[in-house]
Amino acid sequence: MRVRRWRGRAPGRVNLIGEHVDYLGGVVLPASVDRHTQVTGMPAAEWSVESDVEGGLEYVRAIGEQLGVGPQSVHVESDVPPGSGISSSAALLVAVAVGLKPRMDGVQAARTCQRAEQLATGVQVGVMDQFASALGRRGHVLLLDCGTLEYRAVPFPDDLVIAVIDSGEHRSLADTPYNERRREAERGEPKRRRHVDSEIARVHAFVEALEEHRFERLGTLLKESHQSLRDDFEVSTPLIDALVEQAWAVDGCLGARIMGAGFGGSIVALVERGREKQLVDAIQRPVLLCDTADGAFVRQPTSSRPPPSLPLERGRAI
Repeated sequence: MRVRRWRGRAPGRVNLIGEHVDYLGGVVLPASVDRHTQVTGMPAAEWSVESDVEGGLEYVRAIGEQLGVGPQSVHVESDVPPGSGISSSAALLVAVAVGLKPRMDGVQAARTCQRAEQLATGVQVGVMDQFASALGRRGHVLLLDCGTLEYRAVPFPDDLVIAVIDSGEHRSLADTPYNERRREAERGEPKRRRHVDSEIARVHAFVEALEEHRFERLGTLLKESHQSLRDDFEVSTPLIDALVEQAWAVDGCLGARIMGAGFGGSIVALVERGREKQLVDAIQRPVLLCDTADGAFVRQPTSSRPPPSLPLERGRAI
């Protein structure tokens, strides 16, 4: 009997703004980026993973079980650096999902991958990372309502580059106060809620600034987001704060902020295209320079024209 081999590929993601609001049903603005995880697999007697990065077995087993698929032998290749802040875990989960169930609806795939990550890690992550990896669109960012899963593509200017700066301060979320911060926000503790409400307002303001090409405004909103995450949500660190302020001072960098769950990790910055080297030279830390990319479950257009800036499949304008 012929053994069915399968392949899947999914991108990492960057969240431009809208941090620590996804699990509360807020709006976020992620983009899938041009760093990918590729997987190949076939049925096996038990689950196994061959990868240069340790720790993938629990993720792969979890998504397989969520999809109702038997044990698989999986080989992983990736240029999504683990711990870099562009969600290597979501890229792995979505790559396996699209490989095993390529006709699955993208929204359903994202939610399935979210459940798998929660099971694999014990961390109650939101749906944003998996959603962006599954349904991001090249040349766009996604305005996603995490409560309703309504979303639309917002054009992203070609003359801006997304920079992800690795702080070198790494942590396992399970060993941080991440879940505690989430519970505090859910209970409506004043400082945590102040961040959530102001961050949601910043997401909408950021979209307006993108649509109006008001680049200086984008930078201001990134700075305000970092200050809120530092002071109200208290997920930054002294090292991160110093790197963010260093990035703010670089000519050609519009703004920067801590990205992701916090307590270390990475910084996201927006840089004018052509001036990236100034940031890299000034920071002297590993920097990923990213452009937007299509998500794993985005159906490729038959023409060579760029994708439209309309609501995506199954989405409604928000």
